[in-house]
Amino acid sequence: MARTDDLLFLETDGACAYCGLKDVRALTIHHLDQATPKNENYDNKLVLCHNCHTCHHQGKGASAEDLKTIKRRLIFKTLTVPGVNAMKQAYRRKGVVAMPFLVNHLVEFGYLRQGEAIRSDDVDTEDELVTDAMYHLTDEGQALVEKWGLK
Repeated sequence: MARTDDLLFLETDGACAYCGLKDVRALTIHHLDQATPKNENYDNKLVLCHNCHTCHHQGKGASAEDLKTIKRRLIFKTLTVPGVNAMKQAYRRKGVVAMPFLVNHLVEFGYLRQGEAIRSDDVDTEDELVTDAMYHLTDEGQALVEKWGLK
């Protein structure tokens, strides 16, 4: 969970996702889906300042739809355009061939898993170089693609 919270603060550059306040002492984590037990997944959490968080829960601030729209944009920012495109292809075709440096963050987040590596034989080094690999969506990755309409 600490790793998820670190990611949340990185995606907003340490600011409230709604008003932009940059004071770490005033920031909190909001759960988009308020079900019990709480869903602690990255895509269900958003950094808000205490003021925006309180106003939202009192029905005076950002609506639930406003916050979901912000979160969707932040997901695209955090996962990167090549990352989102790789997830789309993996969803549609049951796998995607990609260069590891473009999608390793998705493996670290648990959205993709690496399958077979494709190695280059024409590289003049002692170490084999993985130039591409096959990646498959994990259950978490599939849920993210379906929930946020990344298909």
